[in-house]
Amino acid sequence: MYSKYILALLTGLFLLSCNDDESTDTTRPEIEILTPADDSHFHAGDSFELRAQLSDNEALASWKVNIHFNGDGHTHKSSSTEDTAVEWEAEWTGDLAGSETSFLLEQPIEIPANAEHGEYHLVVMALDRQGNETAAYSSFEVEAEDHQH
Repeated sequence: MYSKYILALLTGLFLLSCNDDESTDTTRPEIEILTPADDSHFHAGDSFELRAQLSDNEALASWKVNIHFNGDGHTHKSSSTEDTAVEWEAEWTGDLAGSETSFLLEQPIEIPANAEHGEYHLVVMALDRQGNETAAYSSFEVEAEDHQH
């Protein structure tokens, strides 16, 4: 007797869960890295400003920046930093409390004086309020002071 009611209730819940809700946001945010240019060259101890334009069709929630050493790429080592050089990694995050659909990310970045010479990856990620995430990638090189192109 109760099984009929349980079956009807489960069928109703199933139909409600399958309903296409047109208000659900499935569009990922967009990211444009403005500076530094891809394949830029810096020296250990230099600083630069990351500028990236983030946008979303509804509302941005947060951003994240990650820099890490690309160990598979070529490196340029000088004898003065060879023993103390570190494969530099860094990360910054930020929350966007409002309902911004556009945000200019400006993050000052200082390359450590003992950063390993070689290629680094720069990753900028954005998350919107619905949990959609996207990432943009760039690379730059940290080279020795005496490096010639």
